[in-house]
Amino acid sequence: MGIITLPRKIYQQRDIIESIRDSLQLREPVLVVTDKNIMKIFGDRIRRSMDGTNYRVIDDVRPEPEITAIESAYSSLSGFQPRTIIAIGGGSVIDFAKSLDVKISYSDRSIAEINPFEILDLKAELIAVPTTSGTGSDVSFGIVVNDQGRKLALGNFDLVPYISILDASLTPSDPNIIRPTGVDALVHSFEALTANTSTIFTDALAEKAIETIFDNIEGSMNGDESARDNMHLAATMAGIAFTNSGTALAHALGHSFGSTHHVVHGTCVGLFLPYVIEFNSTDDPSRRKYERIAKRLGYSDAVSALKDLYARIGQPVSVRDLGIDRRRYLASIDEMVEKALADSELAFNPVIAGEDDIRSIYLKAYGD
Repeated sequence: MGIITLPRKIYQQRDIIESIRDSLQLREPVLVVTDKNIMKIFGDRIRRSMDGTNYRVIDDVRPEPEITAIESAYSSLSGFQPRTIIAIGGGSVIDFAKSLDVKISYSDRSIAEINPFEILDLKAELIAVPTTSGTGSDVSFGIVVNDQGRKLALGNFDLVPYISILDASLTPSDPNIIRPTGVDALVHSFEALTANTSTIFTDALAEKAIETIFDNIEGSMNGDESARDNMHLAATMAGIAFTNSGTALAHALGHSFGSTHHVVHGTCVGLFLPYVIEFNSTDDPSRRKYERIAKRLGYSDAVSALKDLYARIGQPVSVRDLGIDRRRYLASIDEMVEKALADSELAFNPVIAGEDDIRSIYLKAYGD
């Protein structure tokens, strides 16, 4: 039996944050979860939107949140029992809010105990308001948290936000943020398209997300508001696709490389995607999908399409492009291979990738 997992509603409207209380008829009390930067930029708008509401704000979320920080936030509520949690921010903020929802509902359990095989009876409805166009956290059931130096990827279908709000007026205009987050969404789409759990439902979303990103990422980087709207929607489409299909080898390679060399996630997974497409093209169904999407984009093959787009937006195509020393990189390959082999994303790749395969891709990806 297949299961398609979605939020109950997805709103797409600029400036809806201004009228969120009335538009959504929020259940009170309300807990707003965000970070210092979002409050600095949008704090007045958030406070106006909550005017007359019984609410509190947690605004000290940091990237890749620690479980201890989530538990500390829970303790700070001092009996405040929200019926609605609104997460306004990027993937880390939304993951923090999902985790806090679990802690509020199950105070005697550790976040690390979340697993996909149980039914969670959560006390608060989660409304996700993503402020970047990339992670897909607003429609996914996964969370990433840190536990004493270990990065934990956890998930449960009941962690899919109740509502997703796509308000592109909250997204950054900085091309150096739009590029890696948009590339992240692009990789989500390509990997969802060929994952061994893909369906015609996820294929349709993934293919349209790829087209939309190709057509809009440059405009979004150049300040086109319509393109930013389209990128925001495409990221959520990609999020639905990979939530119901999977991400795969490019993410496993990128996770390991990024954690070793401290490179932004979207840049990492985007760098490895062309090499993964070449590797996966030995699988006939994957090759046909790559050929189909390349034709829709007006290219002879998917790798050429990506390399052309990357050149136009400034996305690196090799490790050398990042300025990483060759000797330092080669010395890290054993460690990266080990971590990539342990990554759960490998299970969704259409072609089995062994130790030698991963090592070969890492070596090739350094560049000439």
